Amino acid sequence: MIKHLLFVLFLLINQCNNLLSAEYKEEVVVKAKKMQSLTSWSENHSEFILSSIEINKIDPQHPKQLFLRVPGMWVSRGSGQEHLTSIRSPVLTGPGACGSFLILEDGISIRPSGFCNVNGLIEANIEQSDEVEIIKGPASSHYGGNAMHGLINLISPSLDGLKTVSSNLGPNDYKNLKLTYGKTKDWVINSHLSSSNGFRENSGFDQQKIKFKKAIQVKDWKGSGNLNLTNLNQETAGYIYGKDAFKNDILRKSNPNPEAFRDATSLRINLNLFKFEQDSFYSLSPYFRKTKMNFLQHYLPGTPLEDNDHWSLGLITKKEIKLENRDNILGAQIEIADINLKQYQPEVLTTSSPFNNAVRPQGLHYNYQVNSKTLAFFYGFKENLVNKSIKVFGDARIEHLTYQYKNKMISGNTKEDGRPCNFGGCFYNRPEDRNDKHTEMSFRLGVESLLVESHNFFLQLSSGFRPPQINEVYRLQKEQNSSDLTSEELIMLEGGISLNTKRFSSLLAIYIGEKKNAIFRDANNFIVDNGKTIHKGIEILTNLKINESNLFLISLSFENHKYDFSSQTSLKEDIEKGDYIDTAPRFKGNLVWLSHVNDILSSEIEIERMGSYFTDAGNEHEYEGHALVHARLDILFDEKTRLYLRMNNILDKKYAERADYNTFGGDRYFPGLSREMYIGLEYLF
Repeated sequence: MIKHLLFVLFLLINQCNNLLSAEYKEEVVVKAKKMQSLTSWSENHSEFILSSIEINKIDPQHPKQLFLRVPGMWVSRGSGQEHLTSIRSPVLTGPGACGSFLILEDGISIRPSGFCNVNGLIEANIEQSDEVEIIKGPASSHYGGNAMHGLINLISPSLDGLKTVSSNLGPNDYKNLKLTYGKTKDWVINSHLSSSNGFRENSGFDQQKIKFKKAIQVKDWKGSGNLNLTNLNQETAGYIYGKDAFKNDILRKSNPNPEAFRDATSLRINLNLFKFEQDSFYSLSPYFRKTKMNFLQHYLPGTPLEDNDHWSLGLITKKEIKLENRDNILGAQIEIADINLKQYQPEVLTTSSPFNNAVRPQGLHYNYQVNSKTLAFFYGFKENLVNKSIKVFGDARIEHLTYQYKNKMISGNTKEDGRPCNFGGCFYNRPEDRNDKHTEMSFRLGVESLLVESHNFFLQLSSGFRPPQINEVYRLQKEQNSSDLTSEELIMLEGGISLNTKRFSSLLAIYIGEKKNAIFRDANNFIVDNGKTIHKGIEILTNLKINESNLFLISLSFENHKYDFSSQTSLKEDIEKGDYIDTAPRFKGNLVWLSHVNDILSSEIEIERMGSYFTDAGNEHEYEGHALVHARLDILFDEKTRLYLRMNNILDKKYAERADYNTFGGDRYFPGLSREMYIGLEYLF
């Protein structure tokens, strides 16, 4: 009810502002990049941008390395290219995790709403992006479902005619090859090929990413067409078990699951078209997506295989109107998707407990199809008041999502042929065919004040939502025959101040958020939506220019993520109201010292600090945290040739990329990498 009242309040405030608006005066300045980036969200001071210069210098072997300097964010490294994302949140796992963050490419989501990929960045060419934009906190009021805790938007390279080739070599037979080639203002092709044997046993990967971009003009419409292809073939290493196992030289390189793998491909095609007429800017973005993934669920008894695929197509259209002191944006999105999933256990389980051996049968566990449809309308405004020293801004979106689910097997918790399992039924339960609908409203309303030239104050209230993902709605267990889940909702209040001087700039942001309808699996293995959590934090981002040759970048996050309800999880962990959410560090910090020695030589020293965090929902087990030191050196031989040297974990610290506690297995870890040296060469032609 509160959310609906705030939504109505937003509309009333906006309509009052409409009565005060002046006549059209100013001509819209149109750029192609306007469509691709988050310019319509530029008033959000919790937006962070990583430039192509930073991306090239870091040359990440894994997405984690790129986001270290973003306050309030953590991309936790798994095996190979796998990862879990955290933005103003804990690292979320299990039901309720996937789909809490939206990943876009040129302003278009890389997956349909309701069918997320928890390892979403493996399907995007982040390594060759022109920019990477991050919004921290709810952004559903413009970008829709899944942008609940935040989003990541990748900007594709521009048509500037740049031609480069580079390669990077490192330990464990790591190598990559990057190529950019094109014709100025016409077309460009970017390719990124990488492979590694992995530092753990049977943990190598081969990865290919290709993007083609072509300038297009159809009558008054200008823009670009984009083709994106990705492929990943990965051998996956699972957790290692035992208290502080990551400190053991033998265990940390071992792989308890040498049979595990993940193969994933994706294809995306879209057009970004725009035109302007007088004081109005129009954009049109039709898109098509297709993915296929199969992997071994090595973390489950019986290690079943999952095979999923989908195709989807949609259209986003916007109209922006610029007035004397006010900008307005109107838009709509329509999307349809066809999603298929199978889970199959090829062998009879005999190595687990008598219960697991009986209830996890050989054969098909799930085989279903979901057709989804999304229709959304959104509106945004920003208006200057009091001689442009005060700016008010806001967004609102209403989104309707439908699922049409079809079960291709016998319904219920039986074996594939309908025979019952012992111990009261099989572990996996397939609901009857059904349709589900979700209609959500979200908003943002804020004010920004530029009282003095170097000081900027801001305050905003925003809401976000995450519709139940299809794996939560239709992939049931034990005696749960149906789930009637509602969308998760997050309301966040944030404010802060930014300071800018000639040698110093800093941003302080403080936020508090409340999430309700949080989805999790309870003690009966039922997927339910009665969780509630509180999220608080302070973020500090500082740039300190010592002189023309030395610059310090400081990123600090003080976070407090707690449960606001009491329950028991499927792993029999007791959640008490006020407990910390597991895998939620209370402090994260990053310090980068950039030194421009001369026109030939430049360097970076980076210190990464991860604070301690609880590894179980009951707050009985804890990871101590770690601090790592990294270094980078750039040598410019001439205008066309550059040499890169990178050393990660200089002090060879033994640490865990992520720590967890499992009731049945105890302490478990994804071990961190040892000291590593990489050498790269880039040539412009």
